[in-house]
Amino acid sequence: MTPGEMPFMRMPHDTMRNGMPSVKADISFQGKHPVELIQEHGPSKAVQEKRAMLANLYGIAMPARMDIESQILSRQRRLPGLPSSRMGLEILTGEIDRFGFESYLDRPEDRPEGMRADLHSAMEARLGMNKLPGYGHANK
Repeated sequence: MTPGEMPFMRMPHDTMRNGMPSVKADISFQGKHPVELIQEHGPSKAVQEKRAMLANLYGIAMPARMDIESQILSRQRRLPGLPSSRMGLEILTGEIDRFGFESYLDRPEDRPEGMRADLHSAMEARLGMNKLPGYGHANK
């Protein structure tokens, strides 16, 4: 610093690199709106509260049983190439009553059909059978 210059208390804001300055962004330590935080953490907090309530009411076995049932229902799948809805898991978790944007926007059944693999090709790809030596279109 040369004599006669005023010292900077903080570095000046570089608008070209960092965008327009705002007091709110400088103060905010979370960077997210409180409603957005509630939407992200609200469902998990509600599930924890429901589990605690069931444990207090029916004993620790009830939440454990519900966990086992949700694990069983989450493993249920249809064959590859067929749509899976997982209706049982949605009923168990209560998601069936929730109607969000994903319920009516960009649903897979509304998309234009592209190249769909047949059932046998999808199962061979899933089981890794098409990667075996001497198998496939390259060896024909």
